[in-house]
Amino acid sequence: MFITSNGMPPFRHPSIAPRKQNLWAVAIRALEAPWYLLVYEVTCSKGKRVSQTSLVASDDALVDALDTTYAANIRGIGRLDRRHCSGPSWGLKWIDAVWKPGPGEARKVGSLLLRFDAEPLVRDALLRPVAEWPGRRLLYSRGGFDERRCEAGAD
Repeated sequence: MFITSNGMPPFRHPSIAPRKQNLWAVAIRALEAPWYLLVYEVTCSKGKRVSQTSLVASDDALVDALDTTYAANIRGIGRLDRRHCSGPSWGLKWIDAVWKPGPGEARKVGSLLLRFDAEPLVRDALLRPVAEWPGRRLLYSRGGFDERRCEAGAD
């Protein structure tokens, strides 16, 4: 997904990293696809809380990150989409909720479902509105809507 030199990408604040990490001043995106910004807090070895932002390269990687990040530490998730207009342009939309699709639904909609800030529709990763489906698992919620209704699969 990225063009890099040797090493693994940094993914944890240096104070809590399990091993040495490499720092990249520049990362080049190999595919024209959305980026996700995952903003969360971590506790340093000295007990201080600090904010960290991870640049996430794919829908599956975001689902994995949400599965391994304590929900109370997440401060926000944004999606950066390339806008195709004159000149280079990116648009950022903040996400209110992320779900993992219900059984059998993933074949139709992909690995995650989203609801954006101040928008009542639930969408797939291609931003198409999706219909109700039972068994969706809420991975993240910033609040502001009735989560019980959305967890039941309504859009």
